Amino acid sequence: MSELFIAGGTIVDPERMHRFAGDVLVRDGRVAQTAAPGALRPTAGARVIDASGCIVCPGFIDPHSHIDGDRYTATLSLLQGITTTVGGNCGFSPLDMGAFLDTQAHFPIHQAELIGMCSLREAAGVTDPFVPAQGEQIETMARLCRQALACGAAGVSLGPAYTPGASIEEMEALCREAKAMDRPVAIDTRMNSMTDLHSLEEAIDLARATGCRLVISHFVYQYGVGVEYHALAILEDARNDGIDVHLDSGMYKDWCSTVGSALFEPGIMRDNGIELWHLRVITGEHIGQQPDEALLAHLRAEHPQDAVVVNTGDQEAVYAIARYPLTMISTDAGTYKPREGHPQIAGSFPRYLREMVRERREMTWEQAIYKATLLPAKVFSLRGKGRLRPGSDADLLVFDPEEIMDQADFPGLGCPNAAPTGIRCVIVGGEVAVMNGQFENLSMGGAIRAC
Repeated sequence: MSELFIAGGTIVDPERMHRFAGDVLVRDGRVAQTAAPGALRPTAGARVIDASGCIVCPGFIDPHSHIDGDRYTATLSLLQGITTTVGGNCGFSPLDMGAFLDTQAHFPIHQAELIGMCSLREAAGVTDPFVPAQGEQIETMARLCRQALACGAAGVSLGPAYTPGASIEEMEALCREAKAMDRPVAIDTRMNSMTDLHSLEEAIDLARATGCRLVISHFVYQYGVGVEYHALAILEDARNDGIDVHLDSGMYKDWCSTVGSALFEPGIMRDNGIELWHLRVITGEHIGQQPDEALLAHLRAEHPQDAVVVNTGDQEAVYAIARYPLTMISTDAGTYKPREGHPQIAGSFPRYLREMVRERREMTWEQAIYKATLLPAKVFSLRGKGRLRPGSDADLLVFDPEEIMDQADFPGLGCPNAAPTGIRCVIVGGEVAVMNGQFENLSMGGAIRAC
């Protein structure tokens, strides 16, 4: 029998939205009991963790990442308190879902995985992102989607931002497959123009037509350019019409993607007001540089997998969207080499708590933790996650509310993979994974199969 005893902390229970001083007893990978200080006693062999001065809560659930089995990026998530991630976003995922999930045992964190539209299009023979799938191709996409969901995919991800030619018909077909299995659909909406809201209405129409549960991906990157309040009002109207829609959003205004994607086609850049001075290369031999036309063309032709960050957003929009009640906090983390990439891979959740609770006081600790734990657990039907009740999974976090701080920054300005401070302990599957910033056990996570 394995037992942990977390003593003397302030417990935040996101189910009851309640905060109280107490102890947590963990036994054999599950929360056994929570109680007032002194009411519980550990057994002689239990490991005792001193949580004095700290908050104890469920581990964070990242509803939007691109870790997809990458162990290094998973460790960066772990260091910021993430114990579960949802991958396969923006339409890109492993195609053989059963095989992928079979290989994810003994991973640093837990992984749920969506089946992606872009991957399905390619498997059906649709290789041009600017053309729609046709009859038999749509049938093939739907069949492969159905297989992936049957093998445990947590839902479907649509990526019309990366496949501008994708039709309503092909997206509706995948939404219906998700609805039939009661799984959510996450969508990276089109980028028709900088301030376009038709893309959001298109996504809501998909949910209206098919009845699927909808998640709008990285909302601040899509609509945090001065139209965020109008976009949120559209969501409220949809909710009032009975449409089940949520969103995920991060704590940075600057989004990134691979330079070879359709997002950096000249016409799409023009329509979205993306200028060369908005760009910074964040991977590869040109890291830290702001490209001119020649370098951008070179990167797209010779290094299409290099990543570029785009500085077009509004920082106040980050906060407006983060405080919206239906927002789940996300990282949009990609896979990078050390000292490369976007600081969201290492700093998102500590930055969220620092800015929204400690500095700006826009949320209570209870509200902030709910949006980072139980809310995504509900949206993605992650049973046993995001809770502190007896019997729930012992994926837990102990952090100092006065010290938690992100340290990551963009290449050329700082280190994008710098670990945060203020996180005392991260527990995955009832075992200590991180203690005071040091790894102890990186094998307690694994695949989450939807059922």
